[in-house]
Amino acid sequence: MKTKLMALTATGVLAVALAGCGGDGDAGEEGGPTVAIVQPAEGGTVAVPFTFEVDSSEDLGPTDTGNHHVHLYLDGDDSVYEVIESGNGEPIEITADSPILAGVADGEHTINVSLRNADHSAAGAEDEVAVVFGAAGSGSTGGSDGEEGTEDLYDY
Repeated sequence: MKTKLMALTATGVLAVALAGCGGDGDAGEEGGPTVAIVQPAEGGTVAVPFTFEVDSSEDLGPTDTGNHHVHLYLDGDDSVYEVIESGNGEPIEITADSPILAGVADGEHTINVSLRNADHSAAGAEDEVAVVFGAAGSGSTGGSDGEEGTEDLYDY
């Protein structure tokens, strides 16, 4: 009798433990911070300067206030980035002076963002959009004089 009771108890404990591990796999992501690129749109054509807009579940602000901020970078290279301290519906103009645009050629690129804590450590949320840098065309989110060629990448 004692053996049956121990077996039933062990089975019950195992069932409870396994039930706690179940789920749809998204439980770790639920309730966590989010970040999304609003502008430019996926597949859009951009010319410099261009409008950048990000939306986050976290309040964004200057790092010295303890708020989160976003690192904006290109093509997955987060060693060169621009700190974005505002967002959540506030458009920002990215100009030719941005460090992320140094040496960028016309063509396809990926704009990446990473939500960061005030100390610049990753907060766990990222997003990216594929865009085409170059002469302004339909769907462009940047300024240009409308002429063809690489000189249109930067509209001073």
